[in-house]
Amino acid sequence: MKKHSQLIAFTVLILMNLNIFAQNKNFGKISYKKATNISGKQRMLSQRIAKVCLLKLAGATGSELNKEYNSSLQLFERNLSILETNARSSSAKVKTLIRKENNQFLKFKNILTKRSLQNVNLVMQTSNELLKVCHSLVLAIEEDSKYNKEFLNEISTEQNKVAIVNTSGKQRMLSQRLCLYYTACRLYRKEKLNYKGVCEQVETIYSEMNNSLNMLLISDLNTFTIEENIGKILSLFKNIEKNKRDFINNKLPLVDIMNTTNQITNTYNIITGQYTSL
Repeated sequence: MKKHSQLIAFTVLILMNLNIFAQNKNFGKISYKKATNISGKQRMLSQRIAKVCLLKLAGATGSELNKEYNSSLQLFERNLSILETNARSSSAKVKTLIRKENNQFLKFKNILTKRSLQNVNLVMQTSNELLKVCHSLVLAIEEDSKYNKEFLNEISTEQNKVAIVNTSGKQRMLSQRLCLYYTACRLYRKEKLNYKGVCEQVETIYSEMNNSLNMLLISDLNTFTIEENIGKILSLFKNIEKNKRDFINNKLPLVDIMNTTNQITNTYNIITGQYTSL
């Protein structure tokens, strides 16, 4: 009888340890790669929402623009809910940043309801504040992943996959941010606002995207299909390079920049999903 009780106790202990192991290995019920992908999308959505808002202030209209705006708000809220649900066993830092992201998003949404040209600086400011929190959350999740994988003595390749999901996912944000600042530059000039720093950001963002593209292109984790999609990104960049002077001087049509950056975002979304599935 005593041996039987000891066996039951030993079995329960093993099951508890297995449960702890599973919790440490994953971000709740999803992998750290997926959590990095989802939290990374929040960066992109913060910029896409602000971009659409500024495009509308610049005079753009249409059902597709409204659809992009509404779906971005809904996706942000749903992603935040998924992260919050799966973060119950995460570090205090991750939980704090999720709460902070939620509070900042509510503030951002409130600003968006007051659409006017006088409000454009506030839209830019609050979108940047939201982006900063979103990015901090991605880094905190990546940090938790690194700690747990070291604790579990996992190979570095797995952590490299988490890191490249972050890098690839960041390009989605940068492509939307590129269009946001291109639109802001046009709008600030038109309304005789202080546009110099805003317009300079366009070239800075573009250069960062170019550098990251080179890094992703030579990654050892690339599959044939990933490289095919990176090739599509290169083609889209080539279209901008053909008209680089007009692009830098903000002389290309807004609709062309919007379409190109949306294609870049969509292709990077596919690539990031492919890295997540490795």
